[in-house]
Amino acid sequence: MSRLIRLSLLLVPALVLAACSASAPPPASVQADAAANQHTQLRDTIQKPINKAKGVEGTVEKSFENQNRQLDAAEGASASQVSSPP
Repeated sequence: MSRLIRLSLLLVPALVLAACSASAPPPASVQADAAANQHTQLRDTIQKPINKAKGVEGTVEKSFENQNRQLDAAEGASASQVSSPP
């Protein structure tokens, strides 16, 4: 009987430790999905300002062209005023 008690005294802590140990790592497919999701978030974070800049590119170009036309018109008007005698 004392053998059984000794054996149980050794087995119970071992079973408790085994139950409390860290769980097995997740399967490779779960790790791959997590990594892919992380890369997707990183890519989206990087590309967000790039896409925003591309979205306003046309507006900036139109504004630049409009400003150039206004400057050309102002230069033409001032040149005609300077070249004509009083």
